[in-house]
Amino acid sequence: MIKKFLPIIAGLVLALAVAGYWYMNYFNNNAELATGQKIQFIVKPGMTTADIATMLHKLKLINTPESFRMAAKIRGLDNSLQAGEYEIITGMSNKEIVDILSKGEVYYSVFTVPEAYTINQIAAKLEKEGLGKASAFKDAAKNYTPYTYMETNDPNVIYKAEGFAYPATYYLTSGTNEKDILTMMVREFNGRLTTDIREKAKKEHLSVRDLVNLAVMVEDEAVFPEERPLIAGVFLKRLGIYMPIQSDTTIQYILGRQKENLTIADTKIKSPYNTYQNPGLPPGPIGNPSIDAIKDVLNAEQTDFLYFVADKSGHHRFSKTYAEHLQKIEEINEEK
Repeated sequence: MIKKFLPIIAGLVLALAVAGYWYMNYFNNNAELATGQKIQFIVKPGMTTADIATMLHKLKLINTPESFRMAAKIRGLDNSLQAGEYEIITGMSNKEIVDILSKGEVYYSVFTVPEAYTINQIAAKLEKEGLGKASAFKDAAKNYTPYTYMETNDPNVIYKAEGFAYPATYYLTSGTNEKDILTMMVREFNGRLTTDIREKAKKEHLSVRDLVNLAVMVEDEAVFPEERPLIAGVFLKRLGIYMPIQSDTTIQYILGRQKENLTIADTKIKSPYNTYQNPGLPPGPIGNPSIDAIKDVLNAEQTDFLYFVADKSGHHRFSKTYAEHLQKIEEINEEK
């Protein structure tokens, strides 16, 4: 007789469980707590589901600790809530909060570094966004050389990490300091510096440091990525005949700011970074290039061009001789 009713009893139990789950997540969904506010909190290692539920209730993220604990238990996740720093929007359902905590979707601050940014620019952006002190980041970059290709004894190089702090988007957890951020960026660069890139650089008789040095100038000069191999070809050709590179980007690095129109006086500034006055490469990279710019240097177009000038649209016009170069400058100036 009992066996006859077992399927019915089992069905009722399942129905009650489903109903309870549905109630806890839809009727008791914390909607009335919604203010649009984002609340940050930390789940410490060793905290139980009951501890977490109590904390969430105090933060007014859930209606009752019991409802949250039940939601976690019904889903079999009451022992799977992970430690970490989280950010929850008020009004989220118990189910949504349990999902976030069980997956360990911790809160991150997003920090994006544009291509070719200098150490000084990165440091300023970091401080502006409230993620660290500019001075601390710059101090960390002065002598940070975890990889041998970063090393230099040139006293003119202010930041040995310049060129190797990779421009990308980083996700920073709570407690990440300025040295940690620099470490992440340098490690990212090293990871992108593949064996193929290193081997090709050797074949081109370029050290990693010189490759990066060229790449950032090329990236700074080019508004349009498709022109980078041509610009790289010009720089390499000039280096090959001991002709000064004469890149405006190095003057801007000396000035510490972007100046749209450089003067003759600017090009005569006494500095080892002045590629108008000094042949060869600057003492070190003048910013932090993308891996694409590095590849473009390794795939530079071999031409007879020795000069280029940007028109008003940002496109460059290339010339073989100085006379042709002056003519193109005149043509650009006459254009409306």
